[in-house]
Amino acid sequence: MELRHLRYFVAVAEAGSLTVAAEQRLHTSQPSLSRQIRDLESEVGAQLLTRRARGIELTPAGRAFLDHAHLVLSQVDAASEAARRVAHPSKPCFTMGFLTGHELKWMPEALRILRDELPNIDVMMEKSMRPFFGGKRGCRTWRSVFSLRSP
Repeated sequence: MELRHLRYFVAVAEAGSLTVAAEQRLHTSQPSLSRQIRDLESEVGAQLLTRRARGIELTPAGRAFLDHAHLVLSQVDAASEAARRVAHPSKPCFTMGFLTGHELKWMPEALRILRDELPNIDVMMEKSMRPFFGGKRGCRTWRSVFSLRSP
């Protein structure tokens, strides 16, 4: 099953008409849309729409499928948005790494300096028991001058 099948089905269900959905919402031909809906019904194994002279009507299976199609499409939108936010954060992100147990000596002063000098960044903290630090996912990571490493 492809996402376009779900989008087509939702558009038809919301428009109440294959013709209206094809012409006004999906900008495709009605015969092509009808074929896509038939393919979807075949894949689902149930008739989702009753075709009438003046539009369509959802079958009970179609109403149940519509609820889940809305949920899937909203999850896809949320996943896309999350990926975009990670790839392009709204603010630059500075990841500050430290070895657990050493942060109390220098972290308050380091945070004050960062906030004073770079007020428009997000500061991420990354602690480790080992002397290697990797960047947090979703941040454009700059090397931290404050990272403590074992000799």
